[in-house]
Amino acid sequence: MPGVETFGVEPIPPELRTVRWRDLFAINFTFFLNPVMYLLGALAVAASGLPLWWAVAAMATGQALAYAVMVPIGQVGSDYGLPGQVALRATLGFWGARLLSSPYRVVAATYWFAAQALTGALGIQAIVQAMGGGHVRLVPLALALAAFHAALAVLGFDVMRYVLRVVLPLSLGFTGVLIALYVNTSDPRYAVGRVFHSPDQHLTWAGFASVVTVVAGASFTFVANVADFCRYTPTRRDVRIGLFGSAVAAVTVTTFVGGYAAAATGETNPFVAVTDLTGSRLLLAALLAAIVVQTIAANITNAYTAGLSLVNAWPGLGRFRATVLVAAAAIALSGFPDFVTHAQRWIVDLGNVAAPLAGVVFADYVIRKRRRIDVPSLFDRNGPYRYASGVNIAAVVAVAGGVAVYYALPHPWLKVAWGLAAGGAVYLALAAGARALLVHDGVRPALKKVI
Repeated sequence: MPGVETFGVEPIPPELRTVRWRDLFAINFTFFLNPVMYLLGALAVAASGLPLWWAVAAMATGQALAYAVMVPIGQVGSDYGLPGQVALRATLGFWGARLLSSPYRVVAATYWFAAQALTGALGIQAIVQAMGGGHVRLVPLALALAAFHAALAVLGFDVMRYVLRVVLPLSLGFTGVLIALYVNTSDPRYAVGRVFHSPDQHLTWAGFASVVTVVAGASFTFVANVADFCRYTPTRRDVRIGLFGSAVAAVTVTTFVGGYAAAATGETNPFVAVTDLTGSRLLLAALLAAIVVQTIAANITNAYTAGLSLVNAWPGLGRFRATVLVAAAAIALSGFPDFVTHAQRWIVDLGNVAAPLAGVVFADYVIRKRRRIDVPSLFDRNGPYRYASGVNIAAVVAVAGGVAVYYALPHPWLKVAWGLAAGGAVYLALAAGARALLVHDGVRPALKKVI
């Protein structure tokens, strides 16, 4: 049985990097096999108006776009054993990563935690009512679910890996039960031919682009912490297969499950929709357990990565206490249902920073630095990653430029791709300009203040 993790933000020694692609695949796949992803898949059909298979294609495209960028960034974990927030000091500066990207990731992760708890509570509420248990109040239920998730999250990576390996087959089994209920019901709305044809939905570019933007923006919010999953992994190959394959496969499954119910009934929560398909108390109890299990998988990961982000900003806390504080905040946020009822709006707003930040990190780490980092200097506040008073101004300006582009464009322009590209392009342009100044004597000290 795994114990409490003792590592904080220091590099994981090479001899402890033993997590191969199968475990990484299981962790990431199980993370994405959760009620919020079902909800996003359903919204792709019900809100964006896409036929089922076009919704699957749009979600998979957005996920592939995000992970094509994030996999090379995440490989800093396998290369150096570093958590993402510490590695970001090489791009944003010693203080830039601690005071800018770390707080952003804490906010993003606590949002995802609360959204998972609330979406799960909505499903539990519907199933309990269908079983004759009466109406259960949403907010207290969400808070109780969040507290349970938080208690598991504070234990660390080994416990997370152990729990997720147990949860994965259960989640797949419960997902199979949902699909079986869909295709075996006598309700004509669920007929396979009708749902696959999706007569009430129609493909539009605006709808397709908005779904790509939402799912890519959602995944980009993990850019500052994607390496956290990989720092116990020994090779880049393990990261490529484990992360990319699992992310695209999981979103395909969740979109199909959520989108199928939405195409049939217009309901955006498949756990709510399925209560009309069976009167079996045993089956409903199994579905209730499925909700608890799948939200556990997602929220352990959310709280764990948020804790690492907080300890990067405030090292004196240590990982355990930082995760406890983050978990407490996430539990409190789970009392606000607006995070689910307006999920697409919240995700788009979170993505406005995440996509440009991903572009800047990719441009700096993969293109400029060619994946080379001076690890000891990451922990030296007066070292080469100090930049201007600890902040890489060029990176911050580039992120701001990408955010402006992201907000200026409408969804049909595929704004997430423009925000990503703008952040990276502005940063490379500033870096190229600074490099050109090196030919002039006396500029080098000033250059260190700029980039």
